Amino acid sequence: MSPSRTRAARDWAALPRDILVDVFFKLGPREIMMGAEFACKPWRSAALEEPTLWRRVDFEPWHPWEQRWGRVDPYARMEMLLVAVDRAKGQCEAFKGDCNDDFLAALVGSAPTLKSLHVEYSSEDNTEVVLDEALKKLTLLDDLEICFDVRIVDWAGNMLQSVCHACPRLKNLNIRWGGVGYTESKFNMEPIDNQIPVMHDLQTLKLYECDLSCWGLNSILDNCPQLETLYISGYFNEREMDKELRVKCARVKNLSLPTSAYDGYSSDDYCSQDEDYDSQDEDDDSELE
Repeated sequence: MSPSRTRAARDWAALPRDILVDVFFKLGPREIMMGAEFACKPWRSAALEEPTLWRRVDFEPWHPWEQRWGRVDPYARMEMLLVAVDRAKGQCEAFKGDCNDDFLAALVGSAPTLKSLHVEYSSEDNTEVVLDEALKKLTLLDDLEICFDVRIVDWAGNMLQSVCHACPRLKNLNIRWGGVGYTESKFNMEPIDNQIPVMHDLQTLKLYECDLSCWGLNSILDNCPQLETLYISGYFNEREMDKELRVKCARVKNLSLPTSAYDGYSSDDYCSQDEDYDSQDEDDDSELE
């Protein structure tokens, strides 16, 4: 029998379940839902019946060259994400994707054991109420990254303070802003100037486009005893630092603070979740030793 006939005779529907699951793991949730699960009935059954495939739901933001995903309506994409989370049957531990208020509430209901949450977040009410309530329910969360599409101006208190109160067990926290802009020629940045609660486990903190005060920096350093990496961009007058604050900064293994003059970047970069983004920004900021 010729090789071509041998290939044609293969029954892919009869592929052993364990091998098929390994293939699905390599494809990831989006590729499964966008095509692989429709190949045949056994493949569809595997996609629906294996919760382990959906413990990590990671739908990276689409790029122009990804035409299939780009043509999907944003609300339809969120519905797909929820379906993926539901397939984990309560076992989803990590989520990455777009998110609004309604979606976040549904996500927390379907995945209460999330340990890692990376979202590009938009709030219809431009308040922190839904976000704050949702984060408080994720009691196992230790890794949080939020990219806001616009700056939320109606925080009941300080943004960093609110997130830390809601998630006291975080080990990694990364907060970015998207739709930033100027108001009366002054850059609209998030102030970091309030006391934060003690974060016993926090090891990495990254804050983008902030107006950092010495008081705020002192609070971070005093209340994060395990902090190893601190990266903040935006504005900071380092000339106001006293000797005691400089000594505290020297204890942080990886420290990068903004210069006294604002270092401007394109707002399109703020929601990029590539590692290249971090390295590019860190090259532009001054490092205090």
